[in-house]
Amino acid sequence: MASRFIDNGDGTVSDSETGLVWQKGAAPERMTWPEAQSYIQELNKADFAGYTDWRLPDNEELSSLMLPQENSRRLFLDPIFGYQRCFWSATTRGHHEVCYVDFYYGGVYRFPEIYVNHSVRAVRGTIREAAA
Repeated sequence: MASRFIDNGDGTVSDSETGLVWQKGAAPERMTWPEAQSYIQELNKADFAGYTDWRLPDNEELSSLMLPQENSRRLFLDPIFGYQRCFWSATTRGHHEVCYVDFYYGGVYRFPEIYVNHSVRAVRGTIREAAA
């Protein structure tokens, strides 16, 4: 069975199910949410993979990567993305609280934006409407 994820060979992965294009790797270091915003700006300044419209994914987009079962590395994430566990989301919840998706526990959580234990995986595009 073919994977829904296609390695584009330029540091990105296309999701044939949602239409989104993901950064294959993640930011090299964990960072705060404000630093995550700066990281995305830097990707755009550098024309990462030839594009300047990278952004932080929201909860729905990150959750679309969640597998129904753990993979062999104990993550609910396709192995094409490597072994990163937690990613900041663009979704905010209240004053200075933002969401992140944890692919080890398989859920969406919220935390203060100054917490330094999450990574960033940039995305571009929009989720396609589900076929009727």
